[in-house]
Amino acid sequence: MKLREIFRFEFVYQARRVRTWFYFAILFIVALQFNRTAGDGGSNVLSPYGNAQETILTCLLWVLMAPAVAGSAAARDVQMRMHPLIYTAPIRKTDYLGGRFIAAFLLNALILLAVPLGTLAALYLPGREHAFVGPLRPAILLSSYGVLALPTAFTFTAVQFSVAALKRRPVFSYLGTVLIFVVCGSAAAVIVNVLQMPALGQLLDPTCRLNVLVIMEATMTPLEMKTVLIGLESSVLANRALWICISLAILAFTHARIRLDQRAG
Repeated sequence: MKLREIFRFEFVYQARRVRTWFYFAILFIVALQFNRTAGDGGSNVLSPYGNAQETILTCLLWVLMAPAVAGSAAARDVQMRMHPLIYTAPIRKTDYLGGRFIAAFLLNALILLAVPLGTLAALYLPGREHAFVGPLRPAILLSSYGVLALPTAFTFTAVQFSVAALKRRPVFSYLGTVLIFVVCGSAAAVIVNVLQMPALGQLLDPTCRLNVLVIMEATMTPLEMKTVLIGLESSVLANRALWICISLAILAFTHARIRLDQRAG
């Protein structure tokens, strides 16, 4: 089996699960309600800061859902006792792991796409004052999704997938969430609030939450919140680049450690 075939099988398998679309619906409804009840100022539905804030908050909710997708892709064969057949097939480790991971990442990216779609729905559904929300700027939605949501999806999917694959149990993907979200997030908060090192804290936050919800809110003027694209700040871009590199290193470590011919414990 080639990487493309493994990817297609995994993507279609999970895309047909009710769970996947249930997660999508939850994020869509949350984004819809967030925007329909948003106030003025920095929380305006189409202001760069308001949309970035919404993206970060919905990503925090998505973090609780993501382990089911990544864990299933990484260790479902072992859980279903199919690994003796799969592991003895003429299949390359890179194709097997790569196809499964790419499918999990794209599925999570698809689920997070519910957030900008929910924003658009809130804008065009009846009951919204269009003069209040202002004109639609596609760059706002694209920057929030592309710079904030997608790198977060890549990072968490990589960690959750790797832990589940190494431990050979889907449930261990939740351990990956605890490790990266609680440990790294708490460490970043301590560095910012206790050690007074905001630059370092911003880099170590895997969700970019400190950048957007804490530091930028305290330093940006109301006018900047309405006009400046959040995803283009140097601190945000540095954070995203760092965590993508960390994620790639974790995936490389997982690839090196896993042997498809070894028995599951």
